[in-house]
Amino acid sequence: MKALILKKQTTWIVILLISLLPLPSIINYMHRFVVRNGVVTAFLYEVKAPIDGVVNSLSAEPGSILGDKPALILGNKRNMGRYTTLERELTSLEESLKQSQSSLAQYLDRIIRDLEQSINILEARLIGERATLKEVRQRRKRTLQLVEATVATGEDADRVEAEYQKGEALVRTTQLEIEQLKHRKRMLVQGMVPSDLSDGILHVQKQIDTLQLDILACKRRMSETETASSPQTPSALLQEGGINSGSSQATVVLPETSVIWEVDVQNGMEVTKGERLLSYIDRSQLMVIVAVDDATLELIEYDHPVRMRLFGRKDFMNGKVIRVMGSAGIWHSNHFAAEISGKSPRDGRVLVRIEDGQLYNEVEKFCGVGRTVYAEFEGIGLLEQYFGVFLR
Repeated sequence: MKALILKKQTTWIVILLISLLPLPSIINYMHRFVVRNGVVTAFLYEVKAPIDGVVNSLSAEPGSILGDKPALILGNKRNMGRYTTLERELTSLEESLKQSQSSLAQYLDRIIRDLEQSINILEARLIGERATLKEVRQRRKRTLQLVEATVATGEDADRVEAEYQKGEALVRTTQLEIEQLKHRKRMLVQGMVPSDLSDGILHVQKQIDTLQLDILACKRRMSETETASSPQTPSALLQEGGINSGSSQATVVLPETSVIWEVDVQNGMEVTKGERLLSYIDRSQLMVIVAVDDATLELIEYDHPVRMRLFGRKDFMNGKVIRVMGSAGIWHSNHFAAEISGKSPRDGRVLVRIEDGQLYNEVEKFCGVGRTVYAEFEGIGLLEQYFGVFLR
């Protein structure tokens, strides 16, 4: 009989211990308020066309970051016709300039070859003149010796001296001619055309100078037509009057922390001023919207600590409350990229700011925006929820 009683007591003790196992978890959750209806979100920004134009150089794709690279460029339709005409004019001028430069190069090449041939002829003649001068110098020396020995007369000495002076003059003249021709060759090689050349080459050079001036004038007119706006942030682009509607080009550059959400245009598409081009989220301002009953909102304060976990993830992330709004509050959901689904009429909204490096880097998954979140509000337990009025 005693054995039976002891056996029953042991059974009851085991059952009691098993029933007490979840007690620590229950006690733990009695000190926090758990909500399973939350979603990761971020502010949604729209970029609209600042001018009428045609989309060019579109590099934005959903789920991507651009950094300093422009998202797209808009070319104004009003000035495109004039700009295209100037482009054709510039192309024609540049083609004419190339032809003239080619003709000038051919002229210069022929003249340089003629100069080189003349230099070679003079250098060959100089060799003979130097040899003749050397012979005359030796004959002059011998004649002077014969005059001293009274074998030759003074007339012979004068004749030899004249031949020597004539030989020196010929050598010096040839050297100067060679130096002059080499100098002219260097000028031509450097692109400097002497003024005493033929009329043909001077005419071509004048034509080149005129074409270069015309090209500069055409580029100046193109620059005036293409008053391209400097890269600006979308907020600056969309300011009223921020960009003149007559501008020929507008460049859209997004903040470095932006992630492309949607793209509504394609390359070559014509858009009007104010038409939406794309939208993006700022991954540096990730948040969680949590649906909380109006009765519990009384217990949640600004800067309240919150532990959150994405469904499917094991680790928690921390955040703090930045906004508390009742169920009847006006909430512009179109300002956010994601919103709570299945919210009851008595549910208010709590907005929590989060900082999570893993979500920040998951650009291809839009930094987790739209994913469901499990949230725990610290310091709000069952006693506070059901008996808070009496405890306060």
